[in-house]
Amino acid sequence: MTPEPKDAAAIILLRPNTDPNNPEVFWVRRSTKLAFLGGYRAFPGGQREASDAAVEVRNSPDQETAAMITCAARELFEEVGVMLARGSQTLTVGQRASLFDDLESGRMTWPELLEHYGLYLDANDFTFAGRWVTPPFAPRRFDTWFFMANCPPKQEPQVTEDSELESGEWIPARDAYAQWQRSEIIVVPPVLHAMKTLSAGLDDETVTRFLSVPEAHREPNRRMEFQPNYICFPVRTPTKPPATHTNCYLISSSKEFLIIDPGSPYEDEQAALAQCVDDLIRKDQLIPREIILTHVHPDHVAGVDALNAFLEKNHGRRLPVAAHRLTAESLKGHVEVDRFIEDDEMIVLEGEDPIRLRALYTPGHARGHLCFYDERTGALLSGDNIVGFGSVLIDPPDGNMRDYLASLARMRALPNLSVLFGGHGPPIANPYEKIDEYISHRRQREELILDAVRNGASTPEEIVARAYIDVSPKAHAMAERAVVAHLEKLEADGFVSRDASDNYTSS
Repeated sequence: MTPEPKDAAAIILLRPNTDPNNPEVFWVRRSTKLAFLGGYRAFPGGQREASDAAVEVRNSPDQETAAMITCAARELFEEVGVMLARGSQTLTVGQRASLFDDLESGRMTWPELLEHYGLYLDANDFTFAGRWVTPPFAPRRFDTWFFMANCPPKQEPQVTEDSELESGEWIPARDAYAQWQRSEIIVVPPVLHAMKTLSAGLDDETVTRFLSVPEAHREPNRRMEFQPNYICFPVRTPTKPPATHTNCYLISSSKEFLIIDPGSPYEDEQAALAQCVDDLIRKDQLIPREIILTHVHPDHVAGVDALNAFLEKNHGRRLPVAAHRLTAESLKGHVEVDRFIEDDEMIVLEGEDPIRLRALYTPGHARGHLCFYDERTGALLSGDNIVGFGSVLIDPPDGNMRDYLASLARMRALPNLSVLFGGHGPPIANPYEKIDEYISHRRQREELILDAVRNGASTPEEIVARAYIDVSPKAHAMAERAVVAHLEKLEADGFVSRDASDNYTSS
């Protein structure tokens, strides 16, 4: 089930006396240790708290707006120490630090703090800049109100020790946007939109530009360009929970583009993807080159024929389908594969700045699994070997734990990794940390499974009961499949033995 979005707010903080032609904005880098959007550039902000509704905001048009302004102001103070309340201009640096300590220690709530120190919020200090809803492909979703505000002249934002942020800085909007264009950073769509908007300068049309896209009015974003030339288009699929969508990627140069994993079996999702592909062809004047499949699983291949039928009807030709030969073998009679992709093959998209993707044969999750590595930018399309949230199921016989760990090690050895575009969930901006986390998780599970066998557990069901105590009973059937994969590896490694009744003992 798709999670419901939670209310949140963020502040686009402008530097005092900034150049209106190229305004400076304060942005932060989220800690790479965070499971959700770790390593992303963002604006200070966070989730609404119940007490936010208790603060009176002068000149606010309604209670909901008041509560979200309160949320934005509180989060800004908690994360970077900037107080946007009226009356704060008389506070010294030490007094603001004392207020921060009162709030963080729990001695005062935010409403109590404002009242006690004679501070108040005024809606005129906060310019509404859009309301964006996290797409349903993410494990955590937010309905985020964005406000633009001027930083008080005597205050300097600094990332606090207790925040979930790694760093923060003032940056001219055009410089920030240029970093994204060079694939040096990764941001969510509303942050990218804000930087593009501010790059045009501060004028009477700034707010109009902020609100000019439907996504700024809570319309879910289907086509997301987290990095130049890499469009992520999630499609709803009957995939394994907690995922609800599979990411189809549209990788383009200035001349042509690839379509990777059009996986939805649902007609409405197929139509939405076809429209996106049609826009690339008609509006962007790009040539579709081929459809590529990372692996065999239905949630990655189910939309191939529907997309090709659309292209044949509307553009006069079907696209060739490319995959690993083992994937093609498994798909025989279901999806016709026209071309085999070999390990280390270089796929080049021609144009002014050619895109070069190196194919990596990375089995484990599936026999013919492929990843694709962009050596110039450090982007890796990781398929289902690494995904944006949760872990990956290794289900024999198609899945093999030994192969999977070897594939993770091969990905970990790639130089200059900057982002992982997984088959499910948001892109991962802390790639090495994520791969290390995956490897560590599998090693820990293996130790727990081996310990369970040494202590008398002999079947996958018995092992799950001892080694997966942190997993809901509803997920035990899937956990048993993962245990089988670990046991096969442990047997191959000589640590366990299996008898004719499929009972396991330690060797």
